[in-house]
Amino acid sequence: MNDNPIVEVSGVSFSYSGTEKKALHDINMKIGKGEFVLISGTSGSGKTTLAKCLNGIIPHLAEGNLAGEIVINGMNTQRVPMHDLASEIGMVFQNPEDQIFSIRVEDEIAFGVECQGCQQEVIRERVHYALKKLKLEDIKKQITFSLSGGQKQKVSIASNLAMLPSILILDDPTTDLDPVSKQEVMDILMELKEEIDTTFIIIEHDLNDLIEAVDRVIIMHEGSILYNGSPSEIFYTYFDELNKLGIRIPDHIRLAKYLIENGHQCDFYPISKKEAYEWAKKLLVSGKLNLPKHKVEINDMNEETVAKLEAVNFSYQKGKQILYDINLEVQKGEFLAIVGHNGCGKSTLMKNLIGLLKPHQGSVIINHKNTKEHRVQDIILDIGYVFQNPDNQLFCNSVEEEVAFGLINRGYSKELVEEQVELAISTVGLQKKRKDHPFSLSRGERQRLAVATMLVSNPKIILLDEPTTGQDEQSLKALLTLMKKLIEEKDATIIMITHDMEVVAQYASRVVVIDDGKIVLDGHPSDVFFNSCQKLYSLKLKPPIISQFAADLSEEGFPKVTNWNMFSSNFINSKSDKFGKKSII
Repeated sequence: MNDNPIVEVSGVSFSYSGTEKKALHDINMKIGKGEFVLISGTSGSGKTTLAKCLNGIIPHLAEGNLAGEIVINGMNTQRVPMHDLASEIGMVFQNPEDQIFSIRVEDEIAFGVECQGCQQEVIRERVHYALKKLKLEDIKKQITFSLSGGQKQKVSIASNLAMLPSILILDDPTTDLDPVSKQEVMDILMELKEEIDTTFIIIEHDLNDLIEAVDRVIIMHEGSILYNGSPSEIFYTYFDELNKLGIRIPDHIRLAKYLIENGHQCDFYPISKKEAYEWAKKLLVSGKLNLPKHKVEINDMNEETVAKLEAVNFSYQKGKQILYDINLEVQKGEFLAIVGHNGCGKSTLMKNLIGLLKPHQGSVIINHKNTKEHRVQDIILDIGYVFQNPDNQLFCNSVEEEVAFGLINRGYSKELVEEQVELAISTVGLQKKRKDHPFSLSRGERQRLAVATMLVSNPKIILLDEPTTGQDEQSLKALLTLMKKLIEEKDATIIMITHDMEVVAQYASRVVVIDDGKIVLDGHPSDVFFNSCQKLYSLKLKPPIISQFAADLSEEGFPKVTNWNMFSSNFINSKSDKFGKKSII
């Protein structure tokens, strides 16, 4: 593959203006034509910076000190203008809003092809092709700014695909997509790999659906490449090292590794979910593997209701209803997860819950306050809210100023502000970034900063809208462990919107499933994921991999999910936990 590389990076180092610390340090790599390459690593490890070097944003648009050489399909990125590079290499950014500016979906997809100077007939063909591939035909006339985060990401991918680039870089392309849409995008990329001979470079944290599609894995840490090899080599040879780093190793690979370490033999290293499932099934059939007898213990919830929605209906505009007859009670001390496909109304429900939006019919009572009768600023005194896009709530000039802003605005003493800021920054692991500008951080780091700005006020109710976006395993576990400690030690209540079913299975005490503005499932995660497995697929959701395995095995007469969950907890709970020694609580 690398004998005739389409991408050559030699001795590349880079530091942003105003800082001596290198964001990239001595990067050397080659990527062959048609390869499907995964770049993963901890938040802030330099993945996005490397991508910007590859497509010419660095050095043409982003200032800094770049050393070394980058050659893309024979063109040196430092010498060739960006408009020439754009014909060879496309990029889907981490935040789709950074690259969408046309009014309508089909116009956005057509724009890049128009800039290539194509004839109208070709433009129409390319737009139709991209719309069909990403399943966007039904929304091609919609206003881009009215789309959900996941829909915007699909439009960004479609607009790049329409230009038929030789190389396509995707920076966390499935971050805002529901589980089934994630799988659809991965399937689409694999189809395109066969159809258009494009080289794909994908930066991603969530590897569950992606890992079996890639040819090669590159792991980055602190601006350097640590490992570069095949998926089986990287995830089995360096399993412990990746675990310590906080890489989100797919759970089916964790299962296979657990089985190997417990003396079970396999002729190969399972990489796909099917391979891991078939091996586990074979061991069960042979009697070499037994599932322990165990029942899931569900703790009784506090009977105090902290939030209540009664017959809530909501529309943004006449004739386009978003929420339908929502009835929901949230008890003190719950860790409630709200899940559903893109555009089903989750974020709208959350905004009604906090009073940013008010229902057209029905009522929302939170902390004994009716949102129709109280001002937002009175409702949110004991509530912390982290937006889906952290950029929507960051506006100060440094990390520590951002965290301190809310406390200063409430008139707290200087000493208390300094103490709480220090604890919050330490809790989310941003001590080394405290003087940095928020928008110089990676997406995952900005997400953690948004969490820190919420934590300093010790809220009783915490609302998290997709808090797992762009997070590595270490940071994610630290955040969610902190949420559980807030429940246990401060009687907090957590309400979280997420697409991450593994997170729901591990941390939530209850899950509510939304479909087209209605509540369709409500219960403990183990019950919902196992008993409603097929229904979840029809709702564009997928239960966690281990729950999927359990459902499939139960159909063949093996013990139900409670036993399988007990078995799986051994390897799930082996994930690294060295993050953050002191808690804000």
